[in-house]
Amino acid sequence: MQKKIDLTKGNIVKNLYRLSLPIMAGMFLQTMFNIVDTLFVTRLGGTALAAVSLHLPIFFLLLALANSVAIGTSSLIARSLGADDYCTAKATAGQSMTLAILIALITTVVGLIAAPHIFALTGAEGKLLSYAISYNSIIFIGNIFFFTYAALDGILRGEGDMRTSMIILVIATLCNIILDPILIFGFGPIPKMGVQGAALATVFSRALGLYFIIRHFIKGKSSIKFKFSLVWNFKIIKGIFVVGIPTSISQVMLSLSLFVYNQVAMLYSESAVAALGLGFRIDSLAFLPGLGISVATVTLIGQNFGAGKIDRVKKGYLAALINAFIIMGTFGLIFLTFPHIVLKIFNPDQEVLFYTLQYLRTIPLFYGFLGIGFISVSAFQGIGEGLPGLVTNFIRLGVVGIPMAYILSMYFSLEAQGIWWAIALSDITFGCVGCIWFLYRLKYLTGDRGVLWEK
Repeated sequence: MQKKIDLTKGNIVKNLYRLSLPIMAGMFLQTMFNIVDTLFVTRLGGTALAAVSLHLPIFFLLLALANSVAIGTSSLIARSLGADDYCTAKATAGQSMTLAILIALITTVVGLIAAPHIFALTGAEGKLLSYAISYNSIIFIGNIFFFTYAALDGILRGEGDMRTSMIILVIATLCNIILDPILIFGFGPIPKMGVQGAALATVFSRALGLYFIIRHFIKGKSSIKFKFSLVWNFKIIKGIFVVGIPTSISQVMLSLSLFVYNQVAMLYSESAVAALGLGFRIDSLAFLPGLGISVATVTLIGQNFGAGKIDRVKKGYLAALINAFIIMGTFGLIFLTFPHIVLKIFNPDQEVLFYTLQYLRTIPLFYGFLGIGFISVSAFQGIGEGLPGLVTNFIRLGVVGIPMAYILSMYFSLEAQGIWWAIALSDITFGCVGCIWFLYRLKYLTGDRGVLWEK
């Protein structure tokens, strides 16, 4: 069994990048897959691209539920290891697996029944509706791989083993990249399956990733030994969900906001919906360094908070904040300055190009603020507090984003561009509120470690 990775000592910035660089590398490859995937689907036509874009809200909903377990697990394990409480770390890992499997089974059944009705509510019909249903049905059937992998990955990240997490993600993503064109367009005896092929490639790659991460634990390469258990430990469940449920609700709000944005965009054309999906995929290039640093922030701050080193909590937060703002802001300036070069990769039709150019001339300017929001929410998660992230996301989406999308689009006659400005304003709000709140909370952390277990 490996020794735990101790983040309570050494240079804060070095520890931050020691954690975040492997995450960024894995996320970068996965993001490149998403771009390649979109490139392949684009060649099937605008309707196919719109169908896959309609999956985005559902994807964020599933991701939210997976993260309710994974992030809560990472936070509690990091704080446990910081306090040298291996018993709680082991128990947390076992309970995490039980929760993940249960949620996977429930979402599969509910998703297969509800998805057709959800797409119909967006105004999808005909071939668009048919494509969307077939794509999502396959994704839902593969939920067990997605949720179980997320729980195990949360354990790895909680103990600070980002390298293994990155390697497995790279393997799964390469599998996806290889299978995508084969299953979408056909190869030899394999028939052309279109959008269904894209979904199957995703499910197969998730299954492969799950195989390798299970193999890692079976071989004893983790610092945490645990057993799957059907007996509930409600103290541990509470510790996971104190962080996990607010995080999950926040991401559900993101999913619902995308549903609303899609609905508003559908008032103008399918091309506006396709542009929204394409814009989010391009955004992901800028998001990945911020998300990578934010994932590292949970573990870095969690271990130091568990060890009672509040001065290192503050230094870690500020280092993460500055780095995320600068890196994401730089990406934003590149996209804002050279949008045509970015879009040449996808070669969308003229109407999709028109709307996507509007998107890239608005939102990237404010990427840095979104990075600040990511780091602030993760810092709260690291100290075991999920509620502030929920509140800041509600302000971001429920108070600013969704209302402004309707107001700017309909009452100020900005049409689809009103959606883009609404998203930009919500990102600014997210960053400012999150940063101010966590800096205020730092004043009261000394002597309040918030430990959720008894030694």
